[in-house]
Amino acid sequence: MKTVIHLVCLVLISMTTSCQSKTDKSKTSEVNRVEFAENISRKLLEAQKNGDYYKLTEEEATPTMINGLNEDLQKSSYSQIKSMFGDYQDLKFESLKIYPKNGESFDIYRFKGAFEKNKEVEVRAVLNKQGKLSGFFIKPWNDNL
Repeated sequence: MKTVIHLVCLVLISMTTSCQSKTDKSKTSEVNRVEFAENISRKLLEAQKNGDYYKLTEEEATPTMINGLNEDLQKSSYSQIKSMFGDYQDLKFESLKIYPKNGESFDIYRFKGAFEKNKEVEVRAVLNKQGKLSGFFIKPWNDNL
């Protein structure tokens, strides 16, 4: 009888651990995507602030973004950003919105960016289903998406 009770306890512990690890993995995945969106945003803005550019890779971004956010565009767009908001200083995660578009879904990560002239600038990183950067925007903050 004790063996059966021990066996049932082991099965219950195993099931509980299994369920917890699945939950933890999905939470970890969400956290990792937020961290990725934040890190890629920081890398792009810090490189631009330093007069350089951040070269996106195939692991990080879609081909459209790799081609679109090339060296020339990053340098010229940062001069516009700087004239509007001042130099980039920092950013902080604000919200995540999942947005369906044309049968696909995109995760929109919104960060409040701190810039020299303005402390409320939106830095928006959009990731596709594969977790790759598929959009990047800097604009005045608006509480509504």
